[in-house]
Order: sequence, then C-alpha cells, then structure tokens
Amino acid sequence: MLINDSRYLSVIETIKHEIINSQFKATMSVNRELVLLYYNIGCIINKNKIWGNKFIENLSKDIKLAFPESKGYSVRNLKYMAKFAEEYTDKEFVQQVVAQIPWGHNIVLLDKITDITDRW
Repeated sequence: MLINDSRYLSVIETIKHEIINSQFKATMSVNRELVLLYYNIGCIINKNKIWGNKFIENLSKDIKLAFPESKGYSVRNLKYMAKFAEEYTDKEFVQQVVAQIPWGHNIVLLDKITDITDRW
C-alpha cells in the first residue's frame, strides 16, 4: 500500500466493494442467461421428441461438433433440460424466479423434490 491515509484507505475499500458487487452481478447475469438457454433448448427438445430415442444422442454429438469448446451438452444434461422445460411450463416464472438459482441446484431440486409446488 502506497498511501497510509484514512481517507485513501476508505476510498480503496469503497472501490473494492464496487468491484465485488459488479462481479457478483455479472455472475448472476451469466447464470440467468445459461438457465434460460437450457430452458429454451429443453422446450425445443420437447417439441421434437417424435424423432425417437436417438434424437437426444444425435443432438448432443452435433452440438459438440458445432461448439467443441462448450460444455454442458451431454446426453444427460440435454435430458435434464427437457425435464426442466417440461416441469416449468411458465416461462415468466422461469425468468423471474428459477433463473436466479444455479443450474446445478435446479437439477438437484428436479431430482429430489417431485412435487413442483414444494420447489417454490
């Protein structure tokens, strides 16, 4: 620390608080967008289930080919996306409430709590 003055130290603390606050908001925003993306993918999967059991397997492979650096598009996770979209039919509720919860926590809720009203 170059300056040992109480006013300066106060300024540093204020700036550190602003940085942490902005980092938290950015993380929450990214999480929200990810959950909404997964919800939308789940809706698309559910609309196209008529293609049978191999549909999700092929979809997973094709997404990985198109986006080799991306993670989160395994067969298992795509099935969770479909289940998520099937369970939460109200997109507004997903946007306002469920998207505030990290994806991993949403999966745990889907697995552990079968009654949707208990998840609220």
